Amino acid sequence: MFRSKMVFHRHSMLLVFGLTLVASTGAMSQTISNAARYGLHPQKYQTLTEDGYQLVMYRMKPKTASRGAVLLQHGLRQSSADWLLINRNLPRQLLDAGLEVWLGNSRASPETASNEHHSKNSEPYWNFSFHEIGYYDLPAMIDTVLMISGRSQLHLVGYSEGSTAAVALLSERPSYNRKIASLNLIAPATYMINSQVRQYAHFHDLFREIVPWTLQEIVTGSDEPSVNSAKQLEHFQQLLLSERFGQYDYGTAWDNQKRYGMDRPPPYALWKITTPVTLHYGTDDEIVPPGDVLNLAQQLHKSASVRIVKHDGIDHRGFMRRSDAAGVMYSRVVGSILEWVH
Repeated sequence: MFRSKMVFHRHSMLLVFGLTLVASTGAMSQTISNAARYGLHPQKYQTLTEDGYQLVMYRMKPKTASRGAVLLQHGLRQSSADWLLINRNLPRQLLDAGLEVWLGNSRASPETASNEHHSKNSEPYWNFSFHEIGYYDLPAMIDTVLMISGRSQLHLVGYSEGSTAAVALLSERPSYNRKIASLNLIAPATYMINSQVRQYAHFHDLFREIVPWTLQEIVTGSDEPSVNSAKQLEHFQQLLLSERFGQYDYGTAWDNQKRYGMDRPPPYALWKITTPVTLHYGTDDEIVPPGDVLNLAQQLHKSASVRIVKHDGIDHRGFMRRSDAAGVMYSRVVGSILEWVH
């Protein structure tokens, strides 16, 4: 308990002391470069996780008085820059609606600054999956947004792995439900029973011992960390193979017993999620198909509200890249958030 309080106070002091300096210095980032194309000028901030990762965030304020704060969390092998790929991007539409926008970066993002204990090219640095992104990164970013904006709640939007991490957070640290006024999950990669990627996962698992390439090499072309960790990919493969949404499987009953006190990794406690949730799925999404999103919706028994929004003709990547559909897709996300603005 004493160590936990010390970590919290140290985290708070770093935020108060260091954020103004970070906001005005540093080399041009891809996020700032992308934002400039659309006349947006984000301020750069930095926050520290409980386990030592220094994460970069970006803040944009509306021209009028702010009606609320929104944190956007990117997907696998992405960064905050990916929210700014098209003209009518989601940050711009949120700003037009009078909302303060924050863009987060997980520890896997190329924009993440460093780790207090490990260099970025070391093996310990990359020893994480989406679980740690949810358990450590999102709380640090949420607390930063609330502290700087002076609010008690924010609206959280996650895309793909960003959604996965958000669900993990609210399941494992349920006190954060009180800090989130609304949750929009876009193509949430949780249950993946119907995913077309399953066949590749089964093939790799079947021939794992004889195929000369690791999962990391197959996905990235290199065995070196490349905006994701091998553990991230392995955890998603476990979701594909197990047909359940559970914590990381360490491979043996002994290892799982040591970590969890049981032979198999526990499922995420979705019944602890009380935040209002809107789930967005694309009818052409083969990675997170409609049936898997509906399955997730059925597990959110305690949520104050669960809404499912269908986006016709959109595949998994289309949520971030389809400029012709952005007007429809993003307006629905904005509308969902505004329903919970008081």
